[in-house]
Amino acid sequence: MTGPRGESSSAPTLRQLIRSRMAERGWSYADLERESGRALSRGRWQQLGSADAQHKFPNPESLTIIAQVLQIDVTSVVLAAARAVGLPVAVQTSELANLLPAGTERLSAPMRDAILGLVRAAVAEAAADPVRGEVGGVTLEWPKGSAPSRQDPDAPARRAEADL
Repeated sequence: MTGPRGESSSAPTLRQLIRSRMAERGWSYADLERESGRALSRGRWQQLGSADAQHKFPNPESLTIIAQVLQIDVTSVVLAAARAVGLPVAVQTSELANLLPAGTERLSAPMRDAILGLVRAAVAEAAADPVRGEVGGVTLEWPKGSAPSRQDPDAPARRAEADL
């Protein structure tokens, strides 16, 4: 979680992590139970997803199942569980990093470097002079030269013709 200016604050709790993934996918606690192969019951999912404060740290097997079902790395789940039991856990990564799916550590070095290069270039360009736009009530921000309103509207057609 970040503060109003993007600075780091505390890590999300397990409830926040579970509820945000449920909202993204339109899932219920029954869906989480099904996705876990019934390894965690609907009641257990509801317990974990309903209270910010937990009385007991989940066992390692449950943490692994939660990570698999939510498709996030187990470290994020462990930190969220630690926060839920009251440990002061500070975010050491960005919210974007917390959204990466489990398995990203298996990316090849060239693929990882390519993705990092793309992200670094986008961040640098956005920091230079961003352009804001609104789509469907959501404010979006593009680097100045690549904003949709600044692009040549005939460019896709010319590229398609060149490919022929």
